[in-house]
Amino acid sequence: MKIFHGKKKKSKSKSKKHEWLKALLIAFILILLIRLFAFQSFTVDNSKMESSLFPGDFVLVNKLGSGARLPITLLSLPFFGEKTYSDLIQIPYIRIPGFGGIDYNNLIIFNYPIEKDQPVDKKTQMVSRCIGLPGDTIAIIDKKVFINGKNVNDPENCKYRYRVISKKELKSDFINSYNITEGGLVAQPNIYDFFITPVISKQLLSDSNVKSINLIKVIKGVEYTPFFPQSKYYGWSLDYFGPLTIPAKGKSISFDNKSIDLYYKAIEEYENNSVKILNDTVYINNKAANSYTFKLNYYFVMDDNRDNGKDSRYWGFLPENYIIGKTSFVWFSFGKSNNSSTIRWNRLFKFL
Repeated sequence: MKIFHGKKKKSKSKSKKHEWLKALLIAFILILLIRLFAFQSFTVDNSKMESSLFPGDFVLVNKLGSGARLPITLLSLPFFGEKTYSDLIQIPYIRIPGFGGIDYNNLIIFNYPIEKDQPVDKKTQMVSRCIGLPGDTIAIIDKKVFINGKNVNDPENCKYRYRVISKKELKSDFINSYNITEGGLVAQPNIYDFFITPVISKQLLSDSNVKSINLIKVIKGVEYTPFFPQSKYYGWSLDYFGPLTIPAKGKSISFDNKSIDLYYKAIEEYENNSVKILNDTVYINNKAANSYTFKLNYYFVMDDNRDNGKDSRYWGFLPENYIIGKTSFVWFSFGKSNNSSTIRWNRLFKFL
């Protein structure tokens, strides 16, 4: 009888372990499904989107609005970073229909197009603000953004580069009192460049320590090849850019041997075609062409830190298959204040 009871106890113990393992497996699958198809977290690690998002913000990403992108790289461990994968099995881009899509001023999370060697869904995740939609024509004139010929207002908390000349050295206490986190002394005597909002610039101007403050602008006509499309035919800059038509799915865009530079990357890299220019003639997949009908929708994004970002002005169009989702709110925030790390209580559950 004692032996019988011992076996019964062992059987119950194994049964409980089995139930726990089953519960853990179900929980893991549910969390994985939620992360893949509904929500995930994104951590801000740079100042490109100040003053909308700050380093140390933990943001909830909503995939339901834009539609969840199905995994492209199947052999990967989703909870162990973007580098834990094998690219042996890749599936075509598929997106589940969303409830609202992408709209103007949405803060969107996407895979960084400028990276070359990783699969699309394993490139570094970034955040930026949607400025232009498929089919729009965008232009930037003297820092002002124009969409389809109409001037659109920047978000009020955008940052720009200002030249500040002070009467005396600006100590860290002074700089911190105005919540200035970027920039510093550039020349003597007491000449500073700060990346700040227009509101802070007005506050500084009224400060008795400040002689003058001016918004720094790029001179029109000065060529800056680091900017998209990195072509000798287009010397665009941060402040003077375009006009540029954003490709839309099913729409054709005409070009010649010069303007092809605007769409070369999208046609060849994002839509997997061969593009060559021979004797001033453009060839797509070895056929002469002066137009192309796009298979994907594209977007144009800009960082809120307008003079210290790395957005579409540098690398061009954002393809729809690179988009992960839209930001919902900051669910946690941790950063430095007065040279010490602390929880930013005022940013918890801040909707974006």
